[in-house]
Amino acid sequence: MNYKIYQFSFGDGFAGSAKMAVLSSKALIEKGHQVKLFVSKDSLTKKRALEKGIPIAELDSRQKLSLLIKDVMNNFEEDKPNFVLAYHSQDRKVVMKLKTKLRKEIIGVAYRQNISLSTPIIGSLLYNRYFDFMIACSQGVAESLIKEGIKKSKVHVIHNTTEIPLDILKISGDKIRNQFGLNEKFVLGISSWFHKERKGFDILFEAFSKLEERFVLLIIGVPKENQNEVFEYASTFGIANDKIIMPGFIDNIYEYYKAMDIFILPSRSEGFSLALLEAAASGLPIIATDIPGNDEFIEHKKNGLLFNLSKPDALTQGILQLAGDSKLSNEFGRSAQEYFFKDFTLDRYAEKLNTFFDMAYSNSHKAKTSR
Repeated sequence: MNYKIYQFSFGDGFAGSAKMAVLSSKALIEKGHQVKLFVSKDSLTKKRALEKGIPIAELDSRQKLSLLIKDVMNNFEEDKPNFVLAYHSQDRKVVMKLKTKLRKEIIGVAYRQNISLSTPIIGSLLYNRYFDFMIACSQGVAESLIKEGIKKSKVHVIHNTTEIPLDILKISGDKIRNQFGLNEKFVLGISSWFHKERKGFDILFEAFSKLEERFVLLIIGVPKENQNEVFEYASTFGIANDKIIMPGFIDNIYEYYKAMDIFILPSRSEGFSLALLEAAASGLPIIATDIPGNDEFIEHKKNGLLFNLSKPDALTQGILQLAGDSKLSNEFGRSAQEYFFKDFTLDRYAEKLNTFFDMAYSNSHKAKTSR
């Protein structure tokens, strides 16, 4: 069955959840659903959606919530959607207001990468009241939602996906290695915005500071305006600026992945990392923290390495192990890539999402008729 679906993704568009809003919209449209994606004016989400031919409603998300709801309702009168999906905190406020107005006319869904622990009781009461379902991007996120009071029956796990070029197996990192003079270097890669604690930059820099001269760090995803902060923080570990390469926000992201020798994910918390999936799709060996989310993709010593946060020296040891054993490194890279293509492509995500919508609509319809 095909549905009319509103997806809300207000904000600048740099968060992983914004990327998921675009990818899920594309996946749903390809399955035959009628989708409209609500975005903020002049946002990256708008740009990405238009590039993929996704119908959008561009609104001023900075205006008062009451005015924003009015703009949304003007669209609603014309479309009358079956589902409304929220991807960010502001989006969830919009859906709550819509549910107050429309009640059982729409099915409210919240996508969650994590849950705020600042007001967990109030949060769970609101989510249980106003949202019919919650899509958790990993089993770890699902367990945290249930632990904080979300009804178990509302929570459904659909692991994140990422979009890859059709020619990904042919893409080379040679141009990037030549551009930055990396041909004689061993390149450790990370794709992340700069957050010292959550993203584990202290763990990364501590491990990197113990490595020999041939190792360099390639960090993608840090905007130009934040790079001095990264350099200054790295210097407290004795790491010189010329040991770190930061190209900023880039479009040809897979050329940069292919320029890496090892991908590192040293985060203290993750939902289900899009960067990890991108690295796996690129055939890179991966070393990641042994935390919920990461351990749902990486199987230790099978398709990568996991290290305990309480033993950060294990990251240094893992880097040296893979740097000194190209056969093992290549095996991990191939295994991770095979696992991605088996169960985490956009096509597989579309199938899982489609199954979820059929289930959600069926359950909601049964609930209505049983009254």
